[in-house]
Amino acid sequence: MPKLKLGAVIYGLVAVGLAVGVVLTLRHYGAYAEVHGAPLAATVVVLAATALLLAVGAVTRRGLVADDGPWICRHGWIVLFGLTAAGWVSAFLSNQDVPMWPTGPTPFLPHFIRRQQESYYDGVAEAEREIAAVRAEPDEVRPPGS
Repeated sequence: MPKLKLGAVIYGLVAVGLAVGVVLTLRHYGAYAEVHGAPLAATVVVLAATALLLAVGAVTRRGLVADDGPWICRHGWIVLFGLTAAGWVSAFLSNQDVPMWPTGPTPFLPHFIRRQQESYYDGVAEAEREIAAVRAEPDEVRPPGS
C-alpha cells in the first residue's frame, strides 16, 4: 500500500491538537484547574505519549496500521489502545474529576484512515480500469465523405 497523503495530515493535526491539550493541561486550564498531583501527571503523560505516537505516524507517512515498515508503524494501534486504556484507568482511579475526552475517540483513528485510504486507491484503480476499457474499444468508423 502506498504511503499516506491526506492521512498523514490528519495524524499531524490530531497530534498538534493533543500537544495543545498537553500545554493547556499543564497550565491548569478549564476542567484541569482543580486537578493536581498524580492524576495530572498521568493525564499529561498519556496525552504527550499519544501526541508523540500520532506524530510518528504522520512523519513516517505510514500510519499506525501499516503492512510494512518499523514495528511502531505496524503495531502502533495496539500502543494507542494501551495509552487510551491507561488514561481511562488513571481517570477512573483518581478521586478528582479528570476529563479524558481527547483520548476517547483516538484509537479508532488509524483504522478509519486505513479504510479511507484503501477506498481511495480502490476507486483510483476502478477508474483506471474503466479508462483502459474505453481506450481499448475501437473508434466508430465513419463512411467516406461524411
